[in-house]
Amino acid sequence: MFCPFCGKQNQDNTLFCAYCGKALSQQNPNPPQVQAIPQTFQSSQKDKNPKAKISNTAKKAVITGILIVGLVIVVLLIYYPGLFHWNL
Repeated sequence: MFCPFCGKQNQDNTLFCAYCGKALSQQNPNPPQVQAIPQTFQSSQKDKNPKAKISNTAKKAVITGILIVGLVIVVLLIYYPGLFHWNL
């Protein structure tokens, strides 16, 4: 059974779509009409940009994580000065 809302395939006895969560009718609806992307278009898109770009949100998350770890280390050094003391 295909979900009439998102077009994903679900098991026939499912009451709700496993992908979008919408209620599925027990009638067997026709699957939505989906146009296939031509293979030449798919391969040309891959050839143009072989490296994956990192989104700005991901960059901000990484920078925020690094800053939080650095802040935790500074706080630990201030409140527990002997914590990172190694006898070499």
